[in-house]
Amino acid sequence: MKIAIALFVAIFAVSVPLPAQDAAKPTEAAMTGAKVVNVTLAEAEKHIAAGVTVIDLRTEEEFEHVHIKGAKNINALSADFEKAVAALDPSKPILVHCQTGRRSRAAVEGALSKAKVPVIYHLVEGLSIWQKAGKPVEITPTPAQSGKLPERLR
Repeated sequence: MKIAIALFVAIFAVSVPLPAQDAAKPTEAAMTGAKVVNVTLAEAEKHIAAGVTVIDLRTEEEFEHVHIKGAKNINALSADFEKAVAALDPSKPILVHCQTGRRSRAAVEGALSKAKVPVIYHLVEGLSIWQKAGKPVEITPTPAQSGKLPERLR
């Protein structure tokens, strides 16, 4: 009888799945209230069409040259970044991106983790994938492209 019970316990212990040791750990943002969701180009496009606020985390110069139509710029490298993040509307989700996803990933894991927004959608591959797909952008031509170079530089 003892052998049967021991055998039952051993079989039961092996057959019950244990929690995954390497399961995705919640980001700091998720633990403080903002849920971070990495999104693909198609998912980002759906969120933008639904009216999510798009935050471009690149520098002002990069943003002025080209950005997703309707995006707002908050430079992730600026000294005022945390202050700008704190000023975001806490009732609205945001979609964040940079050029390739490196700066935005760092921002999501850093200062954006303190954002009080309900959801942060992170366009993982950034503006580069958006542009490759031919999605709508606003472009400000450089002086050379617009023909507005100063006389001395022509």
